[in-house]
Amino acid sequence: MTTHPMPLFDLLRDPRAGIPAPTPQAHAEAMLRAHVLGQISRALVARGERVMLVKGAALALTVYPSPAARPMCDVDLLVPPQRERAVIDALVAAGLELHENRWRPKSRGMLGETQLVARAGEMRLLVEVHGTLDKIVPRPIDIAAVEGRARSAPGLPGLLVPSAEDHVLLVALHAAGHEFRHEIAWIDLELLLRGGIDKGILVERAREFQLGTVMFVVLSTLQALGAASVEAEFVEAFEPGRFRRAALVPFYDVGGFPVARTEAALGVRWVVGQMPLRDDLGGWVRGLARYAVARVGDRIARR
Repeated sequence: MTTHPMPLFDLLRDPRAGIPAPTPQAHAEAMLRAHVLGQISRALVARGERVMLVKGAALALTVYPSPAARPMCDVDLLVPPQRERAVIDALVAAGLELHENRWRPKSRGMLGETQLVARAGEMRLLVEVHGTLDKIVPRPIDIAAVEGRARSAPGLPGLLVPSAEDHVLLVALHAAGHEFRHEIAWIDLELLLRGGIDKGILVERAREFQLGTVMFVVLSTLQALGAASVEAEFVEAFEPGRFRRAALVPFYDVGGFPVARTEAALGVRWVVGQMPLRDDLGGWVRGLARYAVARVGDRIARR
């Protein structure tokens, strides 16, 4: 029997249920975030650049009742890989501190993110620039096309927010990379779905992005949790087939909660657990081989 891990999940079942009122600390964090987003916006405009604001910071501005209502610990920016370095340089020029892992000279670019820290007095906020939201091996997602469908972030020139369909897929992708352990992702997805999407477009893009199995797990869980926005027919559109279902069983309780059957892990255990979620299995295996070679290069460089 599925149980609800926290009162916030009542929102999934009842569209009339309200998001809990933000705490004073949440309001203070939102003020810091607003300051940093303004700094990022000005830096991008000055260089003629643009990026997509994704996940928490974007959703706080678009689907939550107030920016303080969505808890988060960082700001995520997504940009086509060919412009990633130009965006990082623009942010560094504006005063953000670049943190690059010097122990990974060969493989750090394959992790899909570059970390910077923005400061406001004694306060700090982590900003991550992503060329992909995948870890190690990116799925075949045309980030430039996603950017082309995005709209302007409210009041922030140079910052964009993905279309609702693309954002659902990006949030689901990020949740899968963390083995569906982030509870807030279920609220994010429900609010996005409830806000209005074209389900036909979502199904089509999920196949294009090789995210069909991920969406099946996500929607099955939302349905089991009683989400108001998910009907059985919507879940069935992502049915992965008998063999893929069997491959999921050792790792994920599809339709249950929590979803992950195993303890959180990195390294080989994480890689094995990601395998049944990858519709692009050939690309995943080839990418892992490239990553292994890069990690050997890291070790050689350290010596």
